[in-house]
Amino acid sequence: MSEKTLWLASFRVRVLEGCPIDFDGSEFMFGEAAGFAESEAEFQAAVAGKLTENKFEPLETYHLTPAESAKWVSGNDDMADILELVEEVKFSGELGFGPFRSSNYLEVHR
Repeated sequence: MSEKTLWLASFRVRVLEGCPIDFDGSEFMFGEAAGFAESEAEFQAAVAGKLTENKFEPLETYHLTPAESAKWVSGNDDMADILELVEEVKFSGELGFGPFRSSNYLEVHR
């Protein structure tokens, strides 16, 4: 068994009917996930599976890297939430998701 890496990804998903997080009617949502996996492919499969289970259609992963190499986080407006997510996953060892941001929210607040 090889050593597991802590991975971090930012993604865009389509909100499907029955999604428990569809709070403002947005068609798309953006978020981050973090978790331990032996490979990038294993991490991506775990994230996609959990998103699908919760009525999201994964559309795009636009950042995917080991957490220790995630230099893009420092320029992100949601840096504090992302760093908190990483710390929670380090503590729990479980796949985790940060706050989801809707496309409607981002249009108003960015």
